[in-house]
Amino acid sequence: MLVTQPAAVLATGLIAAAGMAGLAMRSMPAKGRLALILFVGLAGLAAGYVGDLGSPIAEQVRVFLDSGGAPLRNVHKLEPLVRLPLVLGLAHLLGKVPLPGSVPRARWRTALAHPERQPMVAMTSLILVALTLATSLAWTGKLAPRGAYPEVPAYWHEAADWLGEHAAGTSPDGSDAQRALLVPGAPFASQVWGLTRDEPMQALANTPWAVRDAVPLVPPGAIRALDSVQRLVADGSPSAGLAETLLGQGIGYVVVRNDLDPETSRSTRPALVHQAIDGSPGLEKVAQFGEDIGAGEADGLVTDSDLRPRYPAVEIYRVTVPTQLGTIGSGPYTVDLNGTPKVQGGPESLQRLAARRDLGDSGLDLPAGPVLLAADAERAGLPVDSVVVTDTPTDRETDYGQVDNHSSALRTPDDPRRTHNLVPDYPVPGAPLVTGEWDGARITVSSSASDATQLGGTSPGSGPAATVDGDPATGWFSNGLESALGQWIRLDFDAPVTSGLLKLRTSPGALGVPVKQLEVTTPNGSTAVRVGKPGEVITVSLPTGKTDWLKVTATKTEDGSVGTQFGVSEISVEDFSDRDAPVPVPIRFRTVLPPTPVGATVAGWDLGQELPGRTGCVEAPDRVRCSRGLGLAPEEPGTFQRTLSLPAATAVTPQLVLRSRQGPALDALLAEPGRAQAVGQAAVGDLRGSAFAATDGDPRTAWTASEDTTSGKDAKPTLTVNLPEPTLVTGLNLTPSLGALPAAPTTVAVDLGTGPQVRELTDDEPIRLEPAVTDRIVLSLVDWEDVLDQTALGFAKVQPAGLAEIGVLTTAEDGTDLVVAGTGVEEQPTDRTVTVGCADGPTLSLAGRTLRASVTATVGQLRSGAPVPATVCADDAGAFDETESTAVDPDALATTVISLPAGRQDVTVAPGAAFFVDGLQLAATPAAGTAAAPVAQDAVRVPTDGWTPNQRAVRVAAPEGDRLLVVPESHNIGWVATAPDGAELTPVVVNGWQQGWIVPAGTDGTVVLEFPTDRWYRLGIFGGLLLLIPLLLLAVLPARRRVAAGPAPRTWHAVTVGYLGLLALATVIAGLPGTIVAALVTGLALILRVRRGPASAARILVGIAGAGSMLSAALLSTGPWRALDGYVGHSVLVQLPALIAVVAVGLAALPLAASPRAARALRRLSHFFNARRVGSSTSA
Repeated sequence: MLVTQPAAVLATGLIAAAGMAGLAMRSMPAKGRLALILFVGLAGLAAGYVGDLGSPIAEQVRVFLDSGGAPLRNVHKLEPLVRLPLVLGLAHLLGKVPLPGSVPRARWRTALAHPERQPMVAMTSLILVALTLATSLAWTGKLAPRGAYPEVPAYWHEAADWLGEHAAGTSPDGSDAQRALLVPGAPFASQVWGLTRDEPMQALANTPWAVRDAVPLVPPGAIRALDSVQRLVADGSPSAGLAETLLGQGIGYVVVRNDLDPETSRSTRPALVHQAIDGSPGLEKVAQFGEDIGAGEADGLVTDSDLRPRYPAVEIYRVTVPTQLGTIGSGPYTVDLNGTPKVQGGPESLQRLAARRDLGDSGLDLPAGPVLLAADAERAGLPVDSVVVTDTPTDRETDYGQVDNHSSALRTPDDPRRTHNLVPDYPVPGAPLVTGEWDGARITVSSSASDATQLGGTSPGSGPAATVDGDPATGWFSNGLESALGQWIRLDFDAPVTSGLLKLRTSPGALGVPVKQLEVTTPNGSTAVRVGKPGEVITVSLPTGKTDWLKVTATKTEDGSVGTQFGVSEISVEDFSDRDAPVPVPIRFRTVLPPTPVGATVAGWDLGQELPGRTGCVEAPDRVRCSRGLGLAPEEPGTFQRTLSLPAATAVTPQLVLRSRQGPALDALLAEPGRAQAVGQAAVGDLRGSAFAATDGDPRTAWTASEDTTSGKDAKPTLTVNLPEPTLVTGLNLTPSLGALPAAPTTVAVDLGTGPQVRELTDDEPIRLEPAVTDRIVLSLVDWEDVLDQTALGFAKVQPAGLAEIGVLTTAEDGTDLVVAGTGVEEQPTDRTVTVGCADGPTLSLAGRTLRASVTATVGQLRSGAPVPATVCADDAGAFDETESTAVDPDALATTVISLPAGRQDVTVAPGAAFFVDGLQLAATPAAGTAAAPVAQDAVRVPTDGWTPNQRAVRVAAPEGDRLLVVPESHNIGWVATAPDGAELTPVVVNGWQQGWIVPAGTDGTVVLEFPTDRWYRLGIFGGLLLLIPLLLLAVLPARRRVAAGPAPRTWHAVTVGYLGLLALATVIAGLPGTIVAALVTGLALILRVRRGPASAARILVGIAGAGSMLSAALLSTGPWRALDGYVGHSVLVQLPALIAVVAVGLAALPLAASPRAARALRRLSHFFNARRVGSSTSA
């Protein structure tokens, strides 16, 4: 609150200003030393600051602090060097106030009775008020940080005890204790019951555990591996490879914590966590602790879009997989070195490989177990003869302070950095990056919602590449933190355009007020363009002449404000150099894989979307819950493209994996013949929350009307229900949502083609209508119960209405109501099969060939967005008649082998409107004489003879071939493994982050693992403690003789040295502007000293020091930290007065009177001014 509330900023600023004024006073004791201490602190704090008045060495300082100077990164620890002089200056200032005991009684009584006559008394009153306000947090009991708690709840103790009983392993030394993973990850442990920052398990657990937090104390490879799991959890995405991935990371239990604070923890919603965990095979719930925790309930009010159902406070899941890896626990084990596959990529690729292990005969045949990354194998001196190539690691930027949605969209090598970290992402040593590449034109933007700097998480599908993907539903959006005005998108053409026609669409999905005017700029001039309705095509003729580039800038919004966000969904240029045959400029964005290791044979490629997004609905225990803010578009929702680098011609068999893409195309695909279909605007695109849900027969899903309908200005929420055939309609049975959202309607209007009929709704009662025969029903919601949604920022927003199900009533022969078949609540089988034939299926283009694929999946898979394998059809399978496209000829689905020539090859998949690509595997057909694919790994648990944090011993039996010893812990170069014969084993990083060693064939006996530097570390600690003994002796022994006290040493012996130090300080703080300010203030001080005398000049410097500091604080209070209108502390207007105040304190501390040289210079300057004044008075 001291930095976020304007009043607190003013109060603390006044105290600091008083301290600066007191420090500048002539009577201040030890002024020089205290000023030096202050300046050292300020220089250390400001040297790394980047801004308008930033340090000229800021970048070098930041690089140093991010590398070799990392131990000094906590520069805030220099603050005492600033606080101490200010406090002493404040005390000295207050010491000049006439108070009882310091002056005669009559004087202090007069001063206190008439403060208007005593400026110091009035100033002291203000300071006392400021101190009272600044310390109010302490004496009102609010000094403790938010989240104070009396104790850790009992259920955390119970969970830790349960793990201690079940996860401790069977080995007496604890070497096989099973690690527990806490999910969801969060930057810090902020629970509903209190803020612990460190995890409760830190103090309670006796068994190992791990968590993805803001500062994971593990190598970058381990963070990337954790992120591969955390991404599944955050997206609510079940995975067939999750359990295997966890076991490979040494994790035997998953602890689901549902008590994280939804407002402060910045963690994934528990519903998404459960959707991912409960839907993944191999994860079994074995324990739960604590009462159910979730959002509170109140009539007409929900929180967080009602996406937080209640769950037990802590739940524990056991990880099991039916492989040999699942039987060895979390302890050390060995596998055959020659049978260990090698992968070109990052540690995050292993989760995807595990998920696709059972794709079928056409997939990559990788055995379960550990792998070696190609870069790690080469570093260990192992041959990389056969390798599986993945499209990881990718060139991205990462917001290190975030746990979820922290990675930017794919970057090109020339893209500007948006973050200021030393490295853009967690590095994979030795692994080349997968990068982006533009062809035809390079597109750059002012900012993007796909940047790592986007507040609230990145949107990887909102980068500039989305403007040329041919899909109007996607687009580029500017960063939501900035205004819409001034945002731009620029095209730099590979070849100049002489007569161009620009076509673009602004996106209706941009936040805030729509942009209504653009400026199109080229080297030949600018054109103002008016925007009609967002989403409509805008055509602009470019000025004639050679055009190397063009730039589109947002210049005006609909209401004249600066707006919030600017978006462009599509942009293209046609070259009319030949007016009879205009040519579109082909603009493409490629994802380019690096070359493979030299001499390696490619066993296959595993390609996929690293950021597949998230649907707009989530499965909860009671129903399906949906929200527009829940969905996140995939990075590549349309065409999937990769550029491969083949070292030699290779024959491959493709295996395509898709996910359903929510939208109208999927609605049409899932439409059941003979069942009513509803169409209408909805708040979410997910089928389970769209108009489709109103007639799907499932009461757990519900249609939610568009958010625009809550304003009262637009049309009412309306659905059109299309019946299979004309039917006599006598009424409707409307089923509201099973929960608070969407809001339940109370009044509806129904049009059967005979005019609207308005009806009130009553509980569990159908509405009666004037009978009519029709096959089309228009249903409008006229009124509904208001439901407010309270966001994490405290704002409440009215939520739209909706319905779970619509049942159409007719009259039976006996006169009773009868629900029309295909309407109303009716259980629908989720295992109904839907097939897309080869003629309508996805297309796969590679090596000059275009193949089609067929997709067969269940309704349940398509509704939930689960991965669905597609089968590549034979070359002639695409000749099917469109009317028979849902039929698949089994003979057309034979395994297809494609020959890829050596060199650079493009692979492109067009999945169609109802799908997007999850992944593509290209399994190489082994050529004669090449190495065979690795067989299933024979993981063998090794017994231990001791297991401590710094020394271990394992027993290995004499192997016939080389073995790989794996310790499933983070790799650390400090560990050394020694064979029974005393030879050091060769270390190798396993799985991209785990500890491993190569055990040569024939090694028999005990292998010792030790951390030698631990001895020096402990010696340093205890050696330092031992040095306290002589220090204590020196402190208590009496001195032999006392030295007579002399004058205190002067810090600055020469005024020149002191002044040069002051100039250096101003330069370090603010660069050249700081030097200029110091020179100007110096000149002013000298003029005042000469013309008004030393005393008057000193008083003015005191005033400048105090007034400058106070003015800076006052300006800062207009926009403090976290202000709604933005933080103004980076402004020059705020920083300049403070800089002037600092220079004034420095000048006041210079010992001019004690320096003979300075005194002579001042006398000469005085004579000069006096001579000028005399001359000017007599010259007339």
